[in-house]
Amino acid sequence: MNKQSTFFSKKIQEIHAKPSGEIFFSSNTIFDISENEDLYSLHPFFESLKHELEKEGIMENSLAFPCVQLEVHGKEAICDVTIKKELDFLAILLFDYSQHYEHLHEAAQEKKSAMLLEKEHELKLKYSSEKAAYLDFIRERLDTKLISEMEEAVRKIEQLKRTSLTPEQRQNLQEIEEIIGGFHLKAIQVREGLDFDFDT
Repeated sequence: MNKQSTFFSKKIQEIHAKPSGEIFFSSNTIFDISENEDLYSLHPFFESLKHELEKEGIMENSLAFPCVQLEVHGKEAICDVTIKKELDFLAILLFDYSQHYEHLHEAAQEKKSAMLLEKEHELKLKYSSEKAAYLDFIRERLDTKLISEMEEAVRKIEQLKRTSLTPEQRQNLQEIEEIIGGFHLKAIQVREGLDFDFDT
């Protein structure tokens, strides 16, 4: 027997059973199955086909099921299953593709992980861009509205200070100037704080 046929013979199991489910032959290359075991008791997959397979008559076409996860007598395998129904027996072929399906699963997981990382990167870029635009908008509003209008108010106070004022008016003007100066300083601090990187 050459290496190729040896490889395939280890990957394919043939089972013959009566339509009633009694197994009378198994090559036992994947699962160890004894003669006289009940096919429909081996695994719920076979049990689910019992009604169809017990019917009298020949089935013209084979039934084919890819990627069936089987566990028989404590051993697991992922198999493609082909069932041919003859007049007086069932011929079942199990093709062990466990490694193939596991590699496909791993490849799918890697692809999913890569897609999630790419989406995360896109969302981070979008968030950074939107945050920068928002901070620029706030800075611009502080500069053009609040800070510049306070600076204009300070200029007006300076003009008023050069006029003749009563001591009471001068005191009120001094207090207004201090209040506006405090607001002006806070607005500048807020603007400078917007340059701080909140993510570090």
